[in-house]
Amino acid sequence: MTYGFRCGSCGREFEITATVAEYETLPPPRCPGCGAPARRVFTPVLVMSAARGSGDAPPSGGCCGGACGCRH
Repeated sequence: MTYGFRCGSCGREFEITATVAEYETLPPPRCPGCGAPARRVFTPVLVMSAARGSGDAPPSGGCCGGACGCRH
């Protein structure tokens, strides 16, 4: 997986690529530019389902039974 970070001091953004197990054992990340502590940056993810097909109707039973507020 790729993990994104932003430096709390200079604002530089960088990424670390590691498995989940590796990431959990890494020391807290520091900026490669200035050495200051960095915070993890979460980016939005868009997930589209191919199960819906080309129509607007949700699959039988709705997309989530209405739990997400979609009223299906």
